[in-house]
Amino acid sequence: HEDRAFPKHETTEFAYHLSDAHRDFQEAVLDYCFGIVCQAGSGQREQRLAFWGTLALMRCVGSSPAAALSALRNRMSTESDRLEPKIYDDDGDDEDAVDIEPGTPFDVDPGLLALVQHAEVLVDTPDPKLAALIETLTPIIKKGVNPVVFCRYVATAEYVRNCLRKAFPKLTIESVTGILTPDERRDRVADMAPADEEKPAQRLLVATDCLSEGINLQQLFDTVVHYDLSWNPTR
Repeated sequence: HEDRAFPKHETTEFAYHLSDAHRDFQEAVLDYCFGIVCQAGSGQREQRLAFWGTLALMRCVGSSPAAALSALRNRMSTESDRLEPKIYDDDGDDEDAVDIEPGTPFDVDPGLLALVQHAEVLVDTPDPKLAALIETLTPIIKKGVNPVVFCRYVATAEYVRNCLRKAFPKLTIESVTGILTPDERRDRVADMAPADEEKPAQRLLVATDCLSEGINLQQLFDTVVHYDLSWNPTR
């Protein structure tokens, strides 16, 4: 028998299947993105922004309907210089902003407006990815664990938090994203500590990458679930 200073890590992956509605939406966004790339100007910068901008949009679509809707609504941004770091998943000097859904500098057209309307409907439609998360969490929560669920975008984190509060009403569930200042993040995590050590309340935290370092989560949480995985291998 070998004594361990740290518990043995156990990892697993869970698959889910898209519903017809979510698959139709993803295919519609993909078709739209393909059209944007094909219509990009001849300049290298325009082509690069079109390609990576549409890829950024697809990342949001894969994250959650809420992130997709937020990104589509942010599409009117034409500040390309400010937009590029978010499109390329570059942290830059302002790491607090990287969990915001990137806008994409596309002109408004009927097809894009139709996607916005489609996303608005999906936000209130049963989500197979979210259902898989709840199915994954249910048995381990019954065992008394205190999970952290990491998401890529603010909109996804807030969407997941709201849905998990309905699924697990007895748990203390909060979210921490880049919208909060570093002090506010630290305080929100600290406030989740049980007031009565003899009767600790079970808790669940939903967070973006802004909590991936700088705050010790191990004192209050013991399980990590990655709702999204970063597309940037350096993160």
